[in-house]
Amino acid sequence: MAVRTSSSISPQFGFHRTFTTSIIPGDSNWASLVDESQCSVHLHYKFPVLVFVDPYELANYQQSYSFEHYGNANLELPVAAMDPNGTSLLLTLTKSTKSTEFEVKVPFHVRYGQISLSDETHRTAEIAWPLLLLSCPSSVSPQEFSKLVTYSSPPPTEFASLFQGSSLYVPQGFDPDAARKFEVVAAPVGQYADVAQVRLGTAATILAMFFYVAYVLYQAARRLGNQGSATKED
Repeated sequence: MAVRTSSSISPQFGFHRTFTTSIIPGDSNWASLVDESQCSVHLHYKFPVLVFVDPYELANYQQSYSFEHYGNANLELPVAAMDPNGTSLLLTLTKSTKSTEFEVKVPFHVRYGQISLSDETHRTAEIAWPLLLLSCPSSVSPQEFSKLVTYSSPPPTEFASLFQGSSLYVPQGFDPDAARKFEVVAAPVGQYADVAQVRLGTAATILAMFFYVAYVLYQAARRLGNQGSATKED
């Protein structure tokens, strides 16, 4: 029973996008056989540092999947301060999503890239298609799910502890090379030549706010002083 996948990103522009993966079994009984074999369906993603996957936002998709997040989880952290290996995500699909054909949606945010020393205004990053895996109990004979799988697969290193007591397999008909396909996102970057102007503008803004707050406090103190004088005269 073969199964294949395809992925896409929408919209093509903007900071908030969705990575959608379609899982298309070649047989309508595929999902039922997965359940009968006591196996679970997983998608393993690798995201570059220019992409931020929010765990709190993923929690809104609990009807479709549960997840394990590994790596950068701070949206405010600049790209230069993050682990260059990016983020890993492991999804475990719920039974309700194992229909004849279904889509898995992962929302993500595009970060600003590192400051550029050249004239480039954008930097691109590749997001590989996820790897589709089946996790089946080690106690169950592989013959029980031989119609589903092609060969065994080592667990993703960062999530290896989650698969103790289970064996991972590549689904029959799924081409692991498909996971080498990728989508491309472009992130805006600042230019080093603009840093001096940004610093000057920031300093000027902070100084102006300081004088404004000082003026407001002076006016307030003056009004309170006038009110006190008027009370004493009465």
